[in-house]
Amino acid sequence: MSTPQHAAKAQDRDGPARHAGVGARACYGTLMADRTFSVQPYSMRHGALALLVLASLATTACSGDRGRYPSLARRPAERAYGSAMPVTAPTPESQAPIAPDAGTAARVAALTDQAVKADAKFEARRASAERAVAAARGAAVGSEAWSVAQIAIADLDSARSEGMVAMADLDRMLVVAAQAAVDGPRADLDLIAPAHAQVDELMRKELATLDSLKSRVAG
Repeated sequence: MSTPQHAAKAQDRDGPARHAGVGARACYGTLMADRTFSVQPYSMRHGALALLVLASLATTACSGDRGRYPSLARRPAERAYGSAMPVTAPTPESQAPIAPDAGTAARVAALTDQAVKADAKFEARRASAERAVAAARGAAVGSEAWSVAQIAIADLDSARSEGMVAMADLDRMLVVAAQAAVDGPRADLDLIAPAHAQVDELMRKELATLDSLKSRVAG
């Protein structure tokens, strides 16, 4: 017959087995269903065996749960992207040079030729003007010698004015080309600038000659 003392002893034997059931939680914070195993109260040896089985099942659950998450290893596409050579912009030296506008080139050539021809005419008249000014040295204002000298100087100034017309056009073209070259090709500027400098030198030389002749004529 079972007595209270026998029941208490049976409960004491059952205690370790009941406590051997554990509730395992999965990795990555996901709650797994509690796996609770009832171990028969045969002996402590059977309880230890049950604990080992539960530990093995928990490890398997964690390993299977990790399979649902992507690997952090570098993917083939990422390796291919990382090994690609960077695309470099072409250097200015590798680009083909841009030729100046054909119309601009023709206009620059015509204006330069106009200024050179005007300077040639100026030089051809300069000797006559020098003689007229020398003859008018000390002559009164309004005298015949003074009048001849003034006419000769005006003739020189007329020849220079033909070159000044070309100079004014080159001035305008130079400004436009310089503005375009700020963020664009400078082929036109490279063409206009030397011609502008050449004509400007001619105009400065002629002006110096005229100023010298005028200073020697009274009035």
